[in-house]
Amino acid sequence: MARRLEDRRVLLTGVSRGVGYETARVFLREGASVVGVSRDGRRLARAAGLLEPLGDFKPLHEDLNDPAAPRRIAEAVRLRWGALDVLFNNAAILVNRGDPRTFEDEPPDTLARTLEANVIAPHRLVLSLLPLLERGLEPRIVNVGSGAGSDEGIRLTGIASYRLSKWTLHGMTILLATHLAGKVAVNAFDPGWVKTDLGGPNAPGSPVDSAAGALDVVTLPFSTTGKNWKDGRDIPF
Repeated sequence: MARRLEDRRVLLTGVSRGVGYETARVFLREGASVVGVSRDGRRLARAAGLLEPLGDFKPLHEDLNDPAAPRRIAEAVRLRWGALDVLFNNAAILVNRGDPRTFEDEPPDTLARTLEANVIAPHRLVLSLLPLLERGLEPRIVNVGSGAGSDEGIRLTGIASYRLSKWTLHGMTILLATHLAGKVAVNAFDPGWVKTDLGGPNAPGSPVDSAAGALDVVTLPFSTTGKNWKDGRDIPF
């Protein structure tokens, strides 16, 4: 039986754990070649030891908060493949010391740090990798959003900076889909609330289930763009 991502070239961020790690496992088993990025070198090495036997996996140790990192990542992709089919922007942070309910309850630098990691870093990566995506086969960008940043979630208290960052990322997804229409498909993906370092131990879902949803998103028809997906369904932003 044909594998769903045979010969697809994928750049996946936040690969060393959680949803990123499980997504890499699924993509490799479905025939993709994957360059996986993480800022945690020790965790990345451990993940690579488990992922490399599954297929064509290359670890790349980079901190996406470094403005120069996207240029280095793009050069690594260019040297390896010369083009890119999927950019999967998964890496994100949640600063949640003491479960703050409002902006004023958060540490003073929380919003800046969160926007840098969850919006600015993926934006820089998109711009650096766009020339390689435009050489790819039905190229696509997937931005990992969250129900916390939906139009409904943004009206709730708690994790204010995280909510705002994901709401902004959803907006960037819509803008990119409009700007790149016909050239690169751009969609958001909600992995759900799952048991990860970010989601916490009380989350009801599993990153394994999220990875199955990720596969559904990257195998959508190329004409599908500017939408938000969860569990294989188109959901409101």
